[in-house]
Amino acid sequence: MTEKGPTTRKMLMTPRQIAVTAIFSALGMITNALGLALPGYLPMVNFELNGTFMTIVTMAAGPIGGVVASILQSLTSAVGIVGAWAYWPHLFILATFYPWIYSLQSRVTKTVAWWVVVAVALFIQYFAWWWLYAAVFKLMTVQAMFYYNMFAGPYVVYLLIWGLIPWIILMSTPKFVRPDWKFPGTKYIAAVLAVISVVIGLLWW
Repeated sequence: MTEKGPTTRKMLMTPRQIAVTAIFSALGMITNALGLALPGYLPMVNFELNGTFMTIVTMAAGPIGGVVASILQSLTSAVGIVGAWAYWPHLFILATFYPWIYSLQSRVTKTVAWWVVVAVALFIQYFAWWWLYAAVFKLMTVQAMFYYNMFAGPYVVYLLIWGLIPWIILMSTPKFVRPDWKFPGTKYIAAVLAVISVVIGLLWW
């Protein structure tokens, strides 16, 4: 009879991934606390850099890192911790497609895929935020926010916040954001979160 050796439990995040999450979460918390953001079109709606830092963390540390970053950065954001969950559809959609994007060899194809995924993820995330502002904070209707955001400029600004700097890092120093992480069920969680976000937004249309 042979004895089995001790089993090694795999950590959800490596020390490097934890460090990346901590550093960029701290940067987000500091910029929020210092008010380094452009004013938005509603109270609590500012053009903060949260999306930039959360995207970098998700690229380098996976969806768990992104979720942790969203919670920490929300502590000092204008909306507060109540808005942390609204980022999650975006982060899990990005995490679902990012390893594929990273594997693309053509820089043109990689760039197109990157911006398509970020644009779709941001749009789906929007519904959760619209619901939050309409149902919880009662600032504006979902319908009004849809038309204003999509046709008056805010969507483009947020798209650049979420996508530009991370894309530059991906194209210039890809090893820094290499997806060495694996989180089981990412695509299913992304699908569930996307449906919840869109449905609650449409219910308050």
